[in-house]
Amino acid sequence: MTRSKPGARRPAFSAAASAAALLLALLPAVAGCGDRQEESARMARRTMTVASVPDEPRAAAEKALPGVEFEDAWANVDGEGQLHSYELRGRAANGRIREVRVSPSGEVLERE
Repeated sequence: MTRSKPGARRPAFSAAASAAALLLALLPAVAGCGDRQEESARMARRTMTVASVPDEPRAAAEKALPGVEFEDAWANVDGEGQLHSYELRGRAANGRIREVRVSPSGEVLERE
């Protein structure tokens, strides 16, 4: 262990203070993840074709992400087998993969 000289300056932050600052910086990112993870843990995804998604949710997805060519679709069902939402995934003209989650009534719940 090295001793500091009398009158020498100490570091502004201790290791504990640095760790606390890092934890506080990451807290908002971690806190926002809970809802989606909990929801997905209770849901099961059933693969389906894009053509088999009912007209209203499919039209809402196309309106939410214009120009995206949807290639994959899933029905999200809860533990009792009740339909919760549809997810559609496709590629935009610029090559980016885009996703949208839509309720059975056509309400856009989430888009990425």
